[in-house]
Parts: sequence; structure tokens; C-alpha cells
Amino acid sequence: MGIVIRLADKLIFSALLLVALQIPILADHYRQYLSGYIDASQQQVSGYQRLADDFGYPSVESMISALEQNPEALIRADAENKRATLEQLAAMQTAMQTLQQGHYYEQAWYMFNPAHAATLKRVLDNFSPSVPLTPAAIIYSVITAILLNLLIWLPYLGACGCVKLYRHHHRKKQYSQSA
Repeated sequence: MGIVIRLADKLIFSALLLVALQIPILADHYRQYLSGYIDASQQQVSGYQRLADDFGYPSVESMISALEQNPEALIRADAENKRATLEQLAAMQTAMQTLQQGHYYEQAWYMFNPAHAATLKRVLDNFSPSVPLTPAAIIYSVITAILLNLLIWLPYLGACGCVKLYRHHHRKKQYSQSA
């Protein structure tokens, strides 16, 4: 039985390590995806800035505020779209900063946040597994795999400890009764 447990432990750890090694690679793919999105959005915002400049508005924000006051529903809807683009661009720039400067766990936390599930799905559609080459990524992956493996085996180890404690207590009780 012990050999089966040791083999299962090794197999589970290996699988966890392979999965953990994919986090830095996935973060790179995610950054590339966001980079394209940011570039396209920045071009759009540059167009907004040219419009604001051409029509004498001091900023894109003031132009959007003026458009929101227009009596035409179509123009107000366009203003809402422009504001949403500005907000999305700001959010994506913050995300890019997290993915570029954040450590392994910050990147994973951002990518696997349920609020970003749709983006993660699109990134995973083009994802191909590989092995990270940076020492930090490998170290974080190994640590993560060890911790997850320990977490998985903790109930088993706890149960074994309880059985040993019970047997020890039971033997002690039998010994004291026979003496």
C-alpha cells in the first residue's frame, strides 16, 4: 500500500508542477493579448483627441461631457461609447502593469479572477503549453506545486496521524490494564 501512496504522491506532484509551470507562459500570452487591445484602443483615443483639438475642446473628457449634454440620443450614446473606451483603456493599462511588474501570484490572481474569465478564455484559445526559462518562474512554480501537493495530501496525513495516535493510546491502555 505504501508504494501506491508514494507513486500517487509523485504523480500528483508532477502534474501540479506541469500546471504551475504554465502560469508564467500564460501571463506572457495574456500580456501579448492585452498589448494588442491597448494599441487599438490608444489609436481610437488618439482619434478622439484630434476631434477634441479640431473643435476647440481642452481635453477628450470635456468633449465627451459636452456630447453627453446633447439633446440627440445618438450623440449621447456615442459619448457613452467614447467614455467606455477610455475606461477600458485605463483598466487594461492597469492590468498590463500588473502582468509586467507583478510577481507570479499577482499575475495568477489577476488572470484567474472571475471578472476576467472571458479574456482568459480568448487567451487560452491560442495558448500552447511550454516551459518558462526564467529562474524566478521556475522557483515560483516549484514552490506552488509543493504547497498544492501538501494541501492535497494534508487530509490523508492528518488521518494517518490520528490512526497512529489512536493505536498508541489504545496500546498504552491495554498495557496498563494487563499490568
